[in-house]
Order: sequence, then C-alpha cells, then structure tokens
Amino acid sequence: MELTPQVIQGSQALLTARQRMQGMMGVKSLIVVDEAGQLLGMVRYIDIDRAATAGATVRDVMLSDIPAVHTGQAVQDLAGVMSEHDIDRLPVVDESNTVIGELPRSAVTMTESRTGEAVTGRERLSDAMAGRVSPALDVKEDMVVVGNSGHKIGKVKEVLADNLSGTLTHVVVHTGLIFGKDKSIPADLIDHVEGDQVSLKVDKSDVDMLPDLNAAE
Repeated sequence: MELTPQVIQGSQALLTARQRMQGMMGVKSLIVVDEAGQLLGMVRYIDIDRAATAGATVRDVMLSDIPAVHTGQAVQDLAGVMSEHDIDRLPVVDESNTVIGELPRSAVTMTESRTGEAVTGRERLSDAMAGRVSPALDVKEDMVVVGNSGHKIGKVKEVLADNLSGTLTHVVVHTGLIFGKDKSIPADLIDHVEGDQVSLKVDKSDVDMLPDLNAAE
C-alpha cells in the first residue's frame, strides 16, 4: 500500500484534476474524497477529457461505484476490478471509510502469484508496496536537479505536498533557460538529496517526455 494516495476533493475544479494527471507520469485516475478525507469515488482522465471542464467539479464526472480495499481482504482478484473500471489504483479505507492509502495496479500484479493471500493489516499492505512509498526527502526550492547520468536537468521551482498528510508528492522542476518548461516529477522518482542537489532515478530524456505545466490547453 502507498501511504500517500493520489487524492483530490470532490469539490475541486475538474480542470485541477486534469492538470494534476497531466503532470504525473503514468497516473490516469485519482481517488476522490470529501473534506474529511472519506471516500467518494474515483475520477479518470478519460472522463475528464470527454467532459466540458468549464465550471465543472470533480464530483460531476467521478465514478461513485468503485470498490475500496479493506484490511483482511484477499488481493489476488483486484487486478480484474481495475481493468473492469479502467483505473490504475484502488483506495484503501479504514472502518470509517476514510482513505488511508492506495493499492496501485503494479502492487496487485506483484501479489497475483501468491494465490489466496490475504491482507491482514496495514503493515502487510505496506510490505506489499515496499520500495514504492514516497521517500521522506528535504527538497527545497532552487535546488539543482540532475538525472541518473549526473547531467543537470533544471532547478526546483515548487515543492508539492499531499493535502491530507503533508507528505512530499511532487516537485516542479524548471528546465532550460529563457524559454524553459515546468515539469512535475513524482517524489518516488527521486533517488536521493545531497546538499543542494536532487538526484533522480531517471534521466533528462525521461523528464522531457512529461508535459509542460505552462503549455496552453
């Protein structure tokens, strides 16, 4: 289980959800919660792309019949659920329906071979997601960002944190000079931070494939 789920409040503008998913590598759905962090549903990029975003909120297009994952539940059949609803993550909730994490499709794939395995507690879910939890890193604005080859990519322009937990989720990196671009990089792509330098697990060519946050819609 990832302890920092990709969540968005149902009252937020649909355009906000679209921009978030455009700026995140490999994310095509977000978990929708209310102001108290309780599960409302899921919003998919494909639905946002089809909808008229002007004045619309996330709640207007979200799917409300998405099943949640509970502790003690077997996980071997959940990949089929994700395929059925065309989503790439499932919300993990506690007894009060409050979102406490998420189970990405990749985590289900990792456990499919263990037929009948059950999730017996939050710790076990965390074990299933070992290595995917966003690292606790002291990233600050204006730090230099380099790729895994050591070549400079840009500088940190903004540090983004989860609204519920305060955990680092993304860093916005400004690349180039005068006509540079802003790229939103997920925290789990950060390898380490040393001094005033942020080192990524990917290289500049991978970052270049991310959309420019300042590009016109």
